[in-house]
Amino acid sequence: MNVEFCKWLEENGWKISRSDKKLPPEILERYKNIPMEWLQFIDGMGKITNEDGTVWFLTADNYYPKSEDEFRYNEYELISIGAAEDDEDWKGDIIAFWDNHLPIVMSVRDGYEYCAIELDSGKVVSGFEPEFEEPETLADSFGEFLELFMEGEIYD
Repeated sequence: MNVEFCKWLEENGWKISRSDKKLPPEILERYKNIPMEWLQFIDGMGKITNEDGTVWFLTADNYYPKSEDEFRYNEYELISIGAAEDDEDWKGDIIAFWDNHLPIVMSVRDGYEYCAIELDSGKVVSGFEPEFEEPETLADSFGEFLELFMEGEIYD
């Protein structure tokens, strides 16, 4: 599926680069039950972005620390935590949500949006600003997500 999907992406104007970076240990520590099909998908991948750079798949490169003026893999979690201000219970709920949702795609095309793997179920979900923590299910698995992507059901 990986080769077929990458070929499809390139044929449809997406830019792909290679990298030999691996996920940082802190990501593997935080996120439990990461599906093997996603780990295999990002293996060897550098950047995967649409033509205008407004939608991108997160690869190992994206999970390394960034400066505050760069878009981080957990940018939407950080935005939500900032909105919670001094409400520690709300912050706790936000962190618990993101501990179970591994961001895999980010978009700034039509506002802030993400796709994440819900680690308890393996489903791929999508959330939008301002209520990032109220996602909708897109696919029952990462493999199904890629199929729907190629069919134009997601980020057409």
